[in-house]
Amino acid sequence: MRYNYLAGLMVCATLLILGIFLTTNSYDFSRDNPGWNGSSKFFHKLDRYSTEMIQDIGLLKGKTDSAFLIIAPTGTYSDEEINDIRSFLHGGNTIILADETDAGNSLLSGLASSIRIGPFYLAGLDRAYNNSSIIVTNPVTDHPLTAGVESLVLDKAKPLTGGQAIIQTGIMSWIDLNSDYRMSSGESFGRYTVLAREQAGDGELIVLSDSGVFINSMSGLEPEWGNRQFITNIITYRPKLLIEQVHSRTADQNRFGWLAGMVRSDPIIKGLVVLIALLACAFFLRKRPPDLSFIDPGPVNILGSADKYQDV
Repeated sequence: MRYNYLAGLMVCATLLILGIFLTTNSYDFSRDNPGWNGSSKFFHKLDRYSTEMIQDIGLLKGKTDSAFLIIAPTGTYSDEEINDIRSFLHGGNTIILADETDAGNSLLSGLASSIRIGPFYLAGLDRAYNNSSIIVTNPVTDHPLTAGVESLVLDKAKPLTGGQAIIQTGIMSWIDLNSDYRMSSGESFGRYTVLAREQAGDGELIVLSDSGVFINSMSGLEPEWGNRQFITNIITYRPKLLIEQVHSRTADQNRFGWLAGMVRSDPIIKGLVVLIALLACAFFLRKRPPDLSFIDPGPVNILGSADKYQDV
């Protein structure tokens, strides 16, 4: 019995470790990456709120009173996808784009937005750590996303043009034209916008020029910075949050990640997996009949007994 119990525990522990190993990765921004450069903490936080993973842009049709969060997109959105996103936006919903690449600019152009992401990174003397690229920014306009946020720490943000500024850098910041993170010839101090918004039809488009705010090392900064509250404000900005999982780097998975994603997204499959796991543990931990093989009943002389009665 004791052997069966230990064997069962070992099997269950092995399955758990194997599952974690096969479904995690080290890809930048990936929701399955628990390291400093992944976004697992952000996605775990979503479990407490009304959210939906959008794995087909066409699923935006008919959505109301929702925010669509796009983190670090890659590639190019098709004309059909851009039309669906534009219809969603103009229908009274919100789009929040967090990106610092040309992929973000391509989407903004397709949406006919006036906001653009600059080509060079920002640096500054107002920094959270001993690195001029990790800058401290501050709200300059009252907005629900900045409620309770006195400062926001960003890593390698880029300047935004167009739209209404919501958060900007301090005056001791500059556009780092030569990427040396030092003030050089041709560079000058100034305030630069890192979070901007604009009205689009009946909806609102919000752009953050640093997707890194969602990675584990940035989203969980010390409470003295406003990153945690800012993330919470994004999640709760509209009654429902939709997460882009088509082009976003947060959707990057290894060979087994798709299976984990399918289990997470389907409550029926999730329930079956849990049931199978419990049955497997119960099988290995079940009580078995005692082993009585050590008892030797000895030979039984049936013929001798019969002879005894014949003599009577």
